[in-house]
Amino acid sequence: MTSGRQLLADALTSCKLLRVWKFLGIQDIKTRFRRSLLGPLWILLNLGIFVGGAGFVYGVMFGQPMGEFLPFLITGFVIWGFLLSSFTDAGNAFVSAEGYIKQFSYPKQIYLLRALVTYSIIMLIGFCAVVLMQVALGRFDVAGWLITIPGLALLLVAALAHITIAAYLGTRFRDWPHALAGILQVVFFVTPIMFPIKMLQEKHLDFVYRYNPLYYLIDVVRHPILTGNFAPPENYAFALLYIVIAWAAAIAIARKLDNRLVFLL
Repeated sequence: MTSGRQLLADALTSCKLLRVWKFLGIQDIKTRFRRSLLGPLWILLNLGIFVGGAGFVYGVMFGQPMGEFLPFLITGFVIWGFLLSSFTDAGNAFVSAEGYIKQFSYPKQIYLLRALVTYSIIMLIGFCAVVLMQVALGRFDVAGWLITIPGLALLLVAALAHITIAAYLGTRFRDWPHALAGILQVVFFVTPIMFPIKMLQEKHLDFVYRYNPLYYLIDVVRHPILTGNFAPPENYAFALLYIVIAWAAAIAIARKLDNRLVFLL
């Protein structure tokens, strides 16, 4: 079992290697869209198709005003995609870096940060679609984007904990990404992404989001973007509590598996 002190030392060393994991993360994006005609613009195009189709269907079904519902839907979907990657795609963070891990003496944590960079870039491209939609609807507010920074910081810290858990467990249990993807499909439908929480409150289904920690991570980012105001204080508190629990689990798993990682690849 790796000591907490050793993990901390490796983490600090990894932070100093910013140029390495930033380069690797950007290269992953370039590789993903290599020889593609539109490149990363496919992210915007796919978001547009999704929001245009699902937004119209669900907006009419739920009787929601499109000017409010479409920004709500696309913002939630962008953040959810980021969280989904941190749970599932991150299960291959070490596996895909097997060659680097066995040939170089870099701390293993740089491959966790590499994954965070990749997923963050995709999320930022998605946020460009949110901005374009807000501008088109006359709802763009610079202040809202500025005050979303604290919530975004919480989201990134939580995602790094998810990536850490998923990367180690995904190396130990290769079925992790596939099993979790199925579970998260269910979680998606009980997280207020496709429907506003007002609908749940009206139907007395508050428990669907009140006991869902992912809702709080999404809301501390989405609420400021859409309203120009901070999310309710308790949402930041619940998000922070979840982060503490997630990191406690991440550290415990990393301590148990870090020394064995090379042999598990």
